[in-house]
Amino acid sequence: MLTQRRITITMGLFIGIAAVAIAQPAVRIESGIRADMRITIAVPPFVTASSEWGALAEEMAQVVADDLAFSGLFVLLPPSQYPAGFTGMPSDVQQLDLSAWRATKAENLVYGSVHEEAGQLVGQFRLFDLYSNTQLYGQEVRVERKHHRLAAHRFSEEVLRHTDGVPGIGTTEIIFSGVTGNGHKEIYVADYDGANMRPITSHQSVSIMPEVSPDGNSIVYLSYKDRYCFLYVFDRASGVSRALSREVGLNSAASWSPDASRIAMTLSKDGNAEIYLRDPNGENATRVTNNRDGDTSPTFSPCGTRIAFVSDRGGRPQVYGMNRDGSNQSRLSFHGGSAYDPSWSPDGNSIAFVSVKPGEGFEIYVMGADGSNPTRLTESQGVNESPSWSPDSRHIVFSSSRGGRPELWTLTLSTGEQRRVSRLNISAEGPSWGPRRN
Repeated sequence: MLTQRRITITMGLFIGIAAVAIAQPAVRIESGIRADMRITIAVPPFVTASSEWGALAEEMAQVVADDLAFSGLFVLLPPSQYPAGFTGMPSDVQQLDLSAWRATKAENLVYGSVHEEAGQLVGQFRLFDLYSNTQLYGQEVRVERKHHRLAAHRFSEEVLRHTDGVPGIGTTEIIFSGVTGNGHKEIYVADYDGANMRPITSHQSVSIMPEVSPDGNSIVYLSYKDRYCFLYVFDRASGVSRALSREVGLNSAASWSPDASRIAMTLSKDGNAEIYLRDPNGENATRVTNNRDGDTSPTFSPCGTRIAFVSDRGGRPQVYGMNRDGSNQSRLSFHGGSAYDPSWSPDGNSIAFVSVKPGEGFEIYVMGADGSNPTRLTESQGVNESPSWSPDSRHIVFSSSRGGRPELWTLTLSTGEQRRVSRLNISAEGPSWGPRRN
């Protein structure tokens, strides 16, 4: 059974060929409205003394490179632009020729070495600023060999932290509903890039709309495993699911509070659809909306004091906001269409949602947390829905049928780039982006 602490590591900051310091970023003057401000970084294959570890070291370097390119903050230096005569990084970091790399277009350089020690993989990683001839960061990681990708992801998170102040999302996972070979829908988990996909439920039924808890240890989801559609909480450590809500009528659209002490959900047990709060054990139910029209799809603000939700009280579904206790309700979305599936960004600044407007299909939009500046993010055939934010608020994962079947896609806010999570080989929908792993 999967646990959240699969990796045993020793990490430390160590000094390389130059004193560790934070260099001031270079001033770049660009012309044009949409200047590319991404940092050019070189990530050559990592060094290893054993041919047995060669492929693994190369894969780890590729993981770091992919993470950094995905962030939207970096662009990779092509190998064709490496220093003249480059055949590989030196095994001794003291022999690293920074001046040769400084002559390329790279602004930063990643150096990595991998070897075995006492049955463990030992990775030593460094980030250099080529303008200042300075090592910005160094890290040593000790892991089981099977966790080599996770070790590389962990380093890439720190590269982003030391570059932009906010760590990356390399160690995160995405939870989603996937179609099995026999046509059932189960809850799956995969690394954010689609690697290591595996099912975590086996109900042989229809299980959908997972929402992972802030600590990553629990998942609330809908399932027909007991004939009717009820809400359940899955404990990842024990592999056990228990009922959260088995009320008569609608049980759906669950969302965790930031401290995981309460779960917001939609129930229709008292008539029409209303929003309720419950403890994760299903107790202490509190109704927070009371409206003759339907109120659904709650999502907490990262501070936990506000809830965004969907209501059709104005004639068509729109996103509204309210205090956690149901007070101070007001409409947020005014963009000329219907609005569904709100998702509040972890930095608190934005709300992503699904829009349906005349002349458009189901598209992903984002607006300010106060409803300002609604902006269309997708423009594709098919249905785009179920947006969920990455922990760093740089990306959104969503499901899209643009390829003929529901699949997971990600969108990077800074660049607008959309990528299919290509390693997944099944129909997938209803994603929930999980936290960084410890």
